[in-house]
Amino acid sequence: MALPHDAYPVPAMTTHHPPSLSASSSQRSPIQIAMGGSSLVGPLTGIGHYTRHLLTELATLGVQGHVFMNGRWHTPDADGQCSDPSRADEGQATHNTGNRTTRGVAWRLARGVLRHTPLARPIAHALQSARFRQGLSGAVALYHEPNFIPLGYGRVPTVITAHDASWVRYPETHPRPRVAHMTRHFHVALARADRVIVVSDFVRRELLSLFPVEASKIRVVHNGVSPRFRPQDAATLAAYTATLALRPKSYFLALGTLEPRKRLVVALQAHQRLPAALRARYPLVIAGQKGWLVHDFEKQVAQDLSTGAVRMLGYVSDQDLPRLISGALATLYCSVYEGFGLPPLESMACGVLPLCSNRSAIPEVVGEAGVLLDPDNPEAFTDALHRAIEDAAWVEQMGLLAMARASQFSWSRCAQETLGVYQELLHA
Repeated sequence: MALPHDAYPVPAMTTHHPPSLSASSSQRSPIQIAMGGSSLVGPLTGIGHYTRHLLTELATLGVQGHVFMNGRWHTPDADGQCSDPSRADEGQATHNTGNRTTRGVAWRLARGVLRHTPLARPIAHALQSARFRQGLSGAVALYHEPNFIPLGYGRVPTVITAHDASWVRYPETHPRPRVAHMTRHFHVALARADRVIVVSDFVRRELLSLFPVEASKIRVVHNGVSPRFRPQDAATLAAYTATLALRPKSYFLALGTLEPRKRLVVALQAHQRLPAALRARYPLVIAGQKGWLVHDFEKQVAQDLSTGAVRMLGYVSDQDLPRLISGALATLYCSVYEGFGLPPLESMACGVLPLCSNRSAIPEVVGEAGVLLDPDNPEAFTDALHRAIEDAAWVEQMGLLAMARASQFSWSRCAQETLGVYQELLHA
């Protein structure tokens, strides 16, 4: 069955060469950095994984990170994990004077009150910023905010990472307080940051078209993929999928937070167009934590959940995710807008064919190693599902292409290029 994926042009991946760096050279001149840790709180999504992997890999290059999260400073361990931010100031990387216990209680009380006011986000941001500035160590050479909006400016050089501009392009797919927060603060962040890291050429173009930002301070550093994402052996897959009442290579997998921008409804509609017998034999598995504006989707999926044609797993742990992906016949990623697209890359690293949206940065990541389709056209995704079921040789060939493409991305490379941005800024 022919598919229209050849109809969509695929841009070549831009290669960015950082300055020559090594662990030994960076250890001779260690850099201490402050890093925002808001994305590390709770189950990790894309920005959280970016932050954690960046901390881990930077440490191997001799960079010591001091992480600010939930109003406290923390020193990450070798895996980029920070101590429990809800506990009294354990593991602080920098120290404030005064009564820590009293401050901790006051902070928790303030957070409790803030949750019930419409000004919760701006007030919380102001309080976090005050505590950030108060505890910032004099040994820190620069501040890197991996989650768009810095908590302070001016004390040390500032680097921010911008992952997309979705609140501008698709404001209706975000909660209103988030849109208001980004609208108020992001243009200031762009203007005041010394360097702006973006995760794709697509995001660079977005920033230049939407904001009056200086092109000279934008640097493209692609995300990576963890080595945990690799093909799994047959015994491992059989044992894991059995716990879910599934069989290896007999289900389709849609990954992503349940929110409108991810267009999980397109994956659902594509699967619903398959014959009933195929839907029963190849169920659609949806994995991802609940986000926002999900009521309509939950209504549409209810009937299929009752019949077993669709399974919803919720948030899947880091340990289980490579096995879940590797067991799939193909993955679906129908998002209408992404600044990068980690799920397709993780699928590719596992040797699993990704059936993807042809929008935003996804073609930049996937290249010719996946099927790129219009996310407004569920029928095209249905055709791709049919071919994946019928054409085992094609699926295998695309899986090999996918692994080769994924090998071009790594978190070690991401960290090395990020360190190049730091050194460029500090030695300017």
